[in-house]
Amino acid sequence: MQQLEQHPREVRVTLARPPSTRGRPRGERALPYLLVLPTLVLIGALALLPLLYGVWLSFGRWDLLSGQGLRVGTLENYARLLQDSDFWRAFVRTLWWTLGTVAFQVIVGLGLALLLNRPTFVAEKVSALILLPWVTPFVVIVYAWLLLLDGSGGVTGRVLAALNLPPLSPLASPLSAFVTVTLISGWKGTPFMVIALLAALKSIPAELYEAARVDGATPGQALRFVTLPLLRNTLVVTGLILGILAFYNFDLPWLMTAGGPGEATTLIGVAIYQTFFIDVQPTYAAAMGTVMLLVLLVLALLSLRLRRAT
Repeated sequence: MQQLEQHPREVRVTLARPPSTRGRPRGERALPYLLVLPTLVLIGALALLPLLYGVWLSFGRWDLLSGQGLRVGTLENYARLLQDSDFWRAFVRTLWWTLGTVAFQVIVGLGLALLLNRPTFVAEKVSALILLPWVTPFVVIVYAWLLLLDGSGGVTGRVLAALNLPPLSPLASPLSAFVTVTLISGWKGTPFMVIALLAALKSIPAELYEAARVDGATPGQALRFVTLPLLRNTLVVTGLILGILAFYNFDLPWLMTAGGPGEATTLIGVAIYQTFFIDVQPTYAAAMGTVMLLVLLVLALLSLRLRRAT
């Protein structure tokens, strides 16, 4: 018998091209842009225009106490910033504040996310409540912590009294005040980190852990070589977002300590507020905000470049 050779048929898949807009009326082609235009106008009015106005204002001189009008076209504010030791101390203090806040959020957030990723009854209930610190307003959080840290009638005072120690609040000394407020800042933003990491953990295929167990990997090795590399992008992006929020933070240190004791918690945001509203120097405050924006932009670009390099 003559053997027949069967050849598989070639299957060609042709993707349909999107319909061309050349033959459409001009009004129909402009419709998508018209739908987006209100949002762009709103973003420009609420974010872009104030930002540009602040940068423009930083190149001027405006003394409200003497009644002199605004004069634009000078670098006097930036020359003053280079010699302002108070500003640079606040800048370094803000960097330490940001690093401490993000480090707390990464360490605690990663641990909580790993615990909540386990399918237990407690994890399901806690996952729903983990966002409470994040969604609670700063004012409520600040006054709750002030009551807890009160050295006379708060929980801290009672603990110190039980230990026969003087009733001193952690906010009384400069170092302990800075550390305490930094920890509260990290605690406030930790839920955001937990939710982001928990979502990333849920997306990791279970087959990777099964393959690691087959190869004899311990739980620690699976965490190091499987979990952490797959969480790297989430950690970088989420840490960058929380770092920006911490760098710009004003509410927490101002409401907790008003920048004190002394200058212990005077961050750049607090310094800008004091310069604008207390010292009544709007152009100098605008220059401080512009430098703050440029530094933050450079740090964000460096972080993204390092993430791409690795």
